[in-house]
Amino acid sequence: MAGKADEIGEIAGRAFKDVGHTLKPIAELPTGLMRKQRRNQDDVEEIDTFNDSPGSRGGDDSGRGVDRGDGRDHLGHYANGQENKPWVDKEKLGLEKYGEAKGVDVITTQVKVDYDGSPQDGRKYDGLVKNDHGPNTYDGIEIKSGDAITGYLRPGNTQLQFDNAVNAGTPAAGTLDGQNILVTRVRVWQET
Repeated sequence: MAGKADEIGEIAGRAFKDVGHTLKPIAELPTGLMRKQRRNQDDVEEIDTFNDSPGSRGGDDSGRGVDRGDGRDHLGHYANGQENKPWVDKEKLGLEKYGEAKGVDVITTQVKVDYDGSPQDGRKYDGLVKNDHGPNTYDGIEIKSGDAITGYLRPGNTQLQFDNAVNAGTPAAGTLDGQNILVTRVRVWQET
């Protein structure tokens, strides 16, 4: 393989000789340079192995807890081993600021809510605020900081799909302090 690469490098080298460029055979390229070429836009090294088995990245928990590079696993849950969670401080600060700005009391108890056919296995909002949509109805308050808003808004994000369905009239049910509740609206607050 290196012989073919050297031959291609030699041909390309002759082609660029007139413009003052020098090409080295691929075999002589530093290993680090080759590795850089295998990184995606987010500077995450690509993996050449894929698990195409049924349920991979979906129906089972394989990969649960493994950090995908942003402190969360592929399901969007906090990854294992996160000793220092700077986003927790941002969530707390964001909830405080949201409550002050809107003049409301924010409940910081995280409750799992879900609806039939949701794109993920339930959702926990950073906070809840009682609303006037009916008895035991709440707004789910989601705090996003740093680059998290970009990931949240990317096409195919299941959190965004879930939240859009709730905002379009599909309430998510859960239990808060032993009472059945419905989250009927989602509010996203960006904390800088």
